[in-house]
Amino acid sequence: MENQFKIKEKNGKKYFFRFTVNQRFQHILLATLVIVLVLTGMPLKFHQAAWAPYVYAFFGGIRVAPMVHKIAGTMLVLLFVYHLIYLVVTFYNGQVIPLKNKNELSLGRVLKRLVSHPIVPNLKDLKDIINLLKYLLFLTNKRPEGAVFTWKEKFDYWGPFWGIAIMGFSGLIMWKKELFTLILPGETINFALIAHSDEALLAALFLFIWHFYNVHFSTSVFPMDTAFITGYLSEDMMVEEHYQYYSEIMKASGFEDKILPPHGFSKEKSKQGSATDNPVNVSDLPRV
Repeated sequence: MENQFKIKEKNGKKYFFRFTVNQRFQHILLATLVIVLVLTGMPLKFHQAAWAPYVYAFFGGIRVAPMVHKIAGTMLVLLFVYHLIYLVVTFYNGQVIPLKNKNELSLGRVLKRLVSHPIVPNLKDLKDIINLLKYLLFLTNKRPEGAVFTWKEKFDYWGPFWGIAIMGFSGLIMWKKELFTLILPGETINFALIAHSDEALLAALFLFIWHFYNVHFSTSVFPMDTAFITGYLSEDMMVEEHYQYYSEIMKASGFEDKILPPHGFSKEKSKQGSATDNPVNVSDLPRV
């Protein structure tokens, strides 16, 4: 479906489109596979812990758990490959083809579109981090006005992105060590074990502390942010986390007179400081 309307209203409340069905499916599958991998991998890393034998036994013990881990790891790598293809196809259809249709296609323009994509870290993210620190230290009473994707979301995305690549390749080396030692030094197995084990621990800590807090335990979303299920974010969360993007969508949809002020600001004060830094082209926003 092309150009789905970005705002829907239900029971007098506005909800803003964030994620397609395809993106939500990828996320749910990713979360499921990562949890299975953590539960079948951590008991090996911490085999002396009291809880390790019980968790491992739940997945079938030494006979079945390694097979479950390898199957889940293979599925995760396949999901990663699918996501790469998804990124290329989406970027080609959304950015390259429009340039081609306008006879403006060139390597420079494509690279410019690539680096300015909303999910790619930029200078605004650095400014938002600095401004957030100022806000938390009471040096200012204004929160950063988040764009379509905030620096936290980009960290959520790019951290697992590179982590999957590292764990997938190192896991494959350990799985097929007889093959890899024919072409690589034997020390490679040790390096792969260290990389796989430590990256897995880092991923687990990231998932259960950083990510779970932001999407489940934060007072703003507790018990969970349902955008990964419904695909839509509430107006209150848009105002709190994505005020710049929120303002742009409201104006583009003809609701300029109904834009809420930033949290902690009155209506009059909000008119003095509109979200104009690094504006997003509405035509480049996610579509179904």
